[in-house]
Amino acid sequence: MLEGGSRSTWVGAVAICFAAMLVVATMFLDPRAWLLIRNTVALAGGAATLAVPIGAGLAFLLLRTDLPGRTILLVVFGAMLFVPLYLQAAGWDAGFGKQGWYSFAHGSAAAPILDGWRAAIWIHAMAAVAWVMLITGLGLWLVEPELEEAAMLDASAVNVFLKITARQSAPFVVVAALWILVTVGTEMTVTDLYRVRTFAEEIYIDVPFVGAIDTLEPLRPTGVTTALFVSSLVAITLSLLSRLVPPEHFPSHTRRRVFRLGRWRWPVAAVVGLLVLVMVGTPMLNVIYKAGLVVEQVDGTRMRQWSLVSLLRIVFNSPGQFAEEHGWTLLIAGLAATAAVVVATPLGWLARRGWRRSLPALSVAAICLAIPGPMIGLSVIWLLNREQSDLFVWLYDRTIFAPWLAMLVKALPIAVLMLWYAFRSVADELLESASSEGAGPVVRFIRIGLPSRWRSLACAWLAALAVASGDLAASILVVPPGVTTIPVRVFGLLHSGVDDRVAGICLTTVWGFGAIGGLLLWLMRPAKNAARAISDNGV
Repeated sequence: MLEGGSRSTWVGAVAICFAAMLVVATMFLDPRAWLLIRNTVALAGGAATLAVPIGAGLAFLLLRTDLPGRTILLVVFGAMLFVPLYLQAAGWDAGFGKQGWYSFAHGSAAAPILDGWRAAIWIHAMAAVAWVMLITGLGLWLVEPELEEAAMLDASAVNVFLKITARQSAPFVVVAALWILVTVGTEMTVTDLYRVRTFAEEIYIDVPFVGAIDTLEPLRPTGVTTALFVSSLVAITLSLLSRLVPPEHFPSHTRRRVFRLGRWRWPVAAVVGLLVLVMVGTPMLNVIYKAGLVVEQVDGTRMRQWSLVSLLRIVFNSPGQFAEEHGWTLLIAGLAATAAVVVATPLGWLARRGWRRSLPALSVAAICLAIPGPMIGLSVIWLLNREQSDLFVWLYDRTIFAPWLAMLVKALPIAVLMLWYAFRSVADELLESASSEGAGPVVRFIRIGLPSRWRSLACAWLAALAVASGDLAASILVVPPGVTTIPVRVFGLLHSGVDDRVAGICLTTVWGFGAIGGLLLWLMRPAKNAARAISDNGV
């Protein structure tokens, strides 16, 4: 990880990357490609303007203050990390889109609150808040408590926060903004729903009309433009990952200084609770209300009323009604998650040594994160759609290999980063002791690394499962005939608005992701008797 002396160098490298992209775009790109890049940056900028202050403020309040109920709120936002974008879009659209209950109730269906750019920016921002909290929270956690304690001897808590805590965690706020740029630049779910043309959206729109899918040239964004855009995203992702990778030395203290809110404790708690209700509760309540909404004809007038019986019927019938979609999603995502952990485990173990050995893990994670989802699907098509090869045609048309490969690319980065952190925390003294007794690298990995971090392996698999099963942008282009996943089915239904069927499937799916998040939190709790478990393996 970059230290304080190289922060200016890191920020300068990112600035140079942006400047170079803009100069090349202005000088060489065609107007259409320039418009797409400008729209992508504008959308990411709008989402970051909303998400970064909210997420950074919540991260500080929930991690470094004595705010009441912060543990519960952290669990809520931790679960939100894995709720896919299409479900969050469905939640907001169910209330304030063209077919939303609020739009019908107030006669604004023709001009809903959420439409076009306004909707795309808002939904991306709300989806990014949890990730901003995670990234800035990491920065807050890495602030050395010794510096804060020493500063408290001569300054007030406010000055300590401004001069030590905020200053040291500020680069992570920049990283959070770059993360939003990467996620917005690689997604097309929200932009397709609300007709906002970004680079990833253009790739997705053009694919069905491509006459020759054997090459990438038919895309409106030319091959040079695409290469420039993706290369810029990869460079930006490498920059932000250089701040997110595990530090060479983990902080020695697990406890951090708690800033006391004093008499503002409960007023701030009320404001935070209201904010959480708006960001998390509103889309969930929209879907619940929509699922139980019943329309009846009374004397020629359409009357709308909410029914608990209707809600329960929709929720209980939805799993059976979409059982095939659930089955395909779990099968493909489970296989992709397994492959992601298999690939990420040696990469994470190698990267724990840092420096050059971390380059394979860093490069794999950055490239997989930075490639736009539709381009992943298009690349899979280019790879497998070979008429001269019966094997490739069979894999492409008759198996789930294509969506599995696309989901693997999407799930691999989070597995790499989680296992990187997990293996980085293995005590060097334990490995050196094993090495002195004749254990080689492979033996140390098998006898110490894997047994001591089995919980982390399970967590990485669950996280990869959540990412893969929620993927839409990469897999929508490559699902074979007769196979439909939950994201593809919901995405198709969303274009007609959120009805009771969509609301029911969204509720059951959200609860499934909530269960994954709860299991993740349970597995991530501090393990007891870890040293004894390792010694029991004979090392």
